[in-house]
Amino acid sequence: MTKESHISNQLKANYAFMAKSVFDLHCLIQSQSEELYTEKEMGFPVFASSTLLFLSSVESASIMQISQGLNLSHQLASQRLKIMLKLKLVEGIKDDNDKRRTLYHLTPKGKEKSEILNLYCLDATHAFKDLSDEIGVDIQSVLNSAMTALQNKSFGKRFPEHLQSYKQRVALKKGEKA
Repeated sequence: MTKESHISNQLKANYAFMAKSVFDLHCLIQSQSEELYTEKEMGFPVFASSTLLFLSSVESASIMQISQGLNLSHQLASQRLKIMLKLKLVEGIKDDNDKRRTLYHLTPKGKEKSEILNLYCLDATHAFKDLSDEIGVDIQSVLNSAMTALQNKSFGKRFPEHLQSYKQRVALKKGEKA
């Protein structure tokens, strides 16, 4: 076993690196989803899926409404829309009431792709439930519970209360004076 893989395995088992494990899981799911999107000829990137579904549920929406509806930054919503505009999945029309604001809606192609995406979501739900059954835990429920718990009590508030600073604790560990 190489030193790198040994460290990687240690990090996987270390609660302090839980965010890395969650991110690694995200990357694995994203990568495998991208393969499926290509295989199934979805015609749009995985990251555009939530925006496509959001726009399929409303008549039209501004970037601000999209970013709020999906809990995304304005910049990220804007980047997604630019790609969707290039793919002709959405089009934007200036708001009659406020010419500075653009309202986006799905094109006929975008509506067709959203119907395909809805079918994909049914299959993905089945696949994730199968995965949850395989590992013996409702992954979605655990993730939602963890997010709610951290919103109610932040990560920082969960740290043990220490009278000593980290610098002092390191010095004590080394047998030095801080």
